[in-house]
Amino acid sequence: MSDVPLRIAVVGGGVAGIGAAHLLQRRHEVTLFEKNDYVGGHTHTIVIDRGADAETAVDTGFIVLNDRTYPLLMHFLAGLQVPIRKSDMSFSYTCKRTGLQYASRNLDTLFAQRRNLLRPSFWRFLIEIGLFNFRTRKRLAAGALRGLSLGEYLRREAVLPSLVDSYLIPMAAAIWSTSDARMMDFPAESFFRFMENHGLLSVSDQPQWYTVEGGSHAYVKAFLKGFAGRVFTDRPVERIRRTHSFAVLTFADGGEEIFDKVVIAAHADEALGLLADPSADETACLSPWTYNRNSVVLHTDPSCLPENPRARASWNYLREKEAPPEAPVILTYHMNRLQGLRTEGDYCVTLNPRRPAERSRIIRELVYHHPMYTAEAVATQRTLPSLNGQRHTFFCGSYFGYGFHEDALRSGVKVAEAFGIHL
Repeated sequence: MSDVPLRIAVVGGGVAGIGAAHLLQRRHEVTLFEKNDYVGGHTHTIVIDRGADAETAVDTGFIVLNDRTYPLLMHFLAGLQVPIRKSDMSFSYTCKRTGLQYASRNLDTLFAQRRNLLRPSFWRFLIEIGLFNFRTRKRLAAGALRGLSLGEYLRREAVLPSLVDSYLIPMAAAIWSTSDARMMDFPAESFFRFMENHGLLSVSDQPQWYTVEGGSHAYVKAFLKGFAGRVFTDRPVERIRRTHSFAVLTFADGGEEIFDKVVIAAHADEALGLLADPSADETACLSPWTYNRNSVVLHTDPSCLPENPRARASWNYLREKEAPPEAPVILTYHMNRLQGLRTEGDYCVTLNPRRPAERSRIIRELVYHHPMYTAEAVATQRTLPSLNGQRHTFFCGSYFGYGFHEDALRSGVKVAEAFGIHL
C-alpha cells in the first residue's frame, strides 16, 4: 500500500469502523460517516437524566467482554486508558409453559425452586448437561460436527428434550439474540467452537467477564478525543460508486464526496445495498447474510425479572406459555448486576418484551439488528477477506466472525493491517 497519505472514508461508526479509523488515522486522512446521531453502533450508553440516579450510565447494546476471547478489545481499551471492572455473567431460565425455573449463580439459585431437589427429572437434566458437554467436546475435536446444523446434530445425538428446550437453546438464543427456531439452523461446528472457547462446555473453565467503567460509551469518547480526522453523525451514505481511480460517496441530501479508498463498516446487507455496482464476488459474499430485528427497552420495571429473587440473574430468559419456536427471544438483562450499578432502582434492558413495561418506567426504546448464522452465510467467511482492496473498497463488521464486539473490532484491525498499520 502507498506511503502517500490517502483520503479514506469509513462508513459506519460502530466498533469495526472505530477500530479501522483509529488505526488508519496514523498515516492517512480519515473521515468517519455515521447515519445515527451518535457514534458507537451497538455501543449505546444511556445516561439517566432524572431522579436520584441521575448521571448513571446504563449500557443497552454492547455490555461485557472477557479476558480470554476478547484480546483485541482488551488491548484497545488499555491503549485508550479506559478502565474496566469485573462483571457477573449469570443466566436464568423461566418457562411459563412447564413452570421450570433456575439460575446459574450458585447452588442456591440452581435450586431456586426447592421442589427440584426432590425431582429425579431435574437431577437427570443436570447430569445430562455434563454428559452432553463431554460428548460434544470429543465430537468437536474429531471434526464430527462439520456440515451439520445445530438441529441436525441434536437430532442425531438423540439429546434429552429437556436439555434442548430448557438449557441449550435458551442459552444460545440469549447469546445470539434470536428465536429458538432460528438457532436450530446455526452451523453446529461454529456454535460449539464458540461455546468451547467461552468455557460453556465446561463447569469450571469459565473466563472472567468485565464491563467498561462508566458505561461502554467511555471508550467511544476516548476514541473521539484522540481522533484527528473528521466525524459526521446524522450523515447517512446512500450510494457508493467506484471508478478506476477513486470512490464516490453520495449522501441522502444529494451531496457527494470523493475518496481514494472507502471502508464499509456496516452490516453485510447494508454494505451490499450501498454499492452502486457490486461485483459478482461482493454479491456472493454479502447477499447470504440476513439480520434479525430486536426491539430493546431500557426501563426500571422489576416485573420483567423473575418473581422469585433466587431465580434472578444477569441474563434472564423467559419463555411464555403460548410462544411458538419462531417467536423473538425474550431476555432481560439486569444491569445492576452486569455493570455493578449502585442505584435506588433496578435498571433492566429487555429484548422483545411480550408484555410492555409500565409506561412511566420506560427510559428509552431502541432497535438493534443482529446477524443470522446459516451454513450459507458462514461459508462466505472463508472468502470475505478476499474482497478487501478490490476497487478501492474494504469491508469490516461483526459478520466476519461470530457477531460480537471482538469480531467486529478484529475485522476493522484487519483492514488497517492491509494498509500496513497494526494495533
